[in-house]
Amino acid sequence: MEEIALPAPESLLEYLVQNISFAQVNASKKKGDTLVKRTALASRDPAIVAEALATLRSGKRGRKWFVLEGESRPDAFLETEQLVICIEGKRTERTCTTHTTWMPRRSQLVRHMDAARDAYPGKRVLGLLIVEGDGSRADAVAPSASWCAESAAQYAPKMLRDSLPHRSDVERAEIEAGILGVTTWQAVCARNHLPWPPAPDPI
Repeated sequence: MEEIALPAPESLLEYLVQNISFAQVNASKKKGDTLVKRTALASRDPAIVAEALATLRSGKRGRKWFVLEGESRPDAFLETEQLVICIEGKRTERTCTTHTTWMPRRSQLVRHMDAARDAYPGKRVLGLLIVEGDGSRADAVAPSASWCAESAAQYAPKMLRDSLPHRSDVERAEIEAGILGVTTWQAVCARNHLPWPPAPDPI
């Protein structure tokens, strides 16, 4: 089963090309025409900024010099007639991902929800973090205090502002309202009468 790929919102890509910094360009270590074009973006060259915006609005994406965020890939994605649910799953990691190449603060869960909002207009967007309970025991159904803190950090006001600079206050509040919090894989298995640990897929 493949992860769904959610395109980055056009409004975010437009924001990024208009706010890229020289430090970010240097850190990317790109060369050739890409370096030249992105340096021009960082210097706010009107012609280059206009070229980037026009090409973005024409629908062109991929690995282009003006595309500063790629597709978002939630670990699980559920769709109904009225809503979509983006799930970010953690097993071995101990923290959430909170940055991208071009954004020093960008919650991974919020990123999924942000992309889903544009990809599924008119549907409510929900987000859920699922982690492994302490000790990997079947009865470890409650998330740890550290994971609860990590979950809360995803919808802290500053995280939302930094993760969603292209969104209005109302849009940020709507995305925040869709964050369901955190649960454990053990709790998911118990709720659905599945064994823990999960049986491996047959070869």
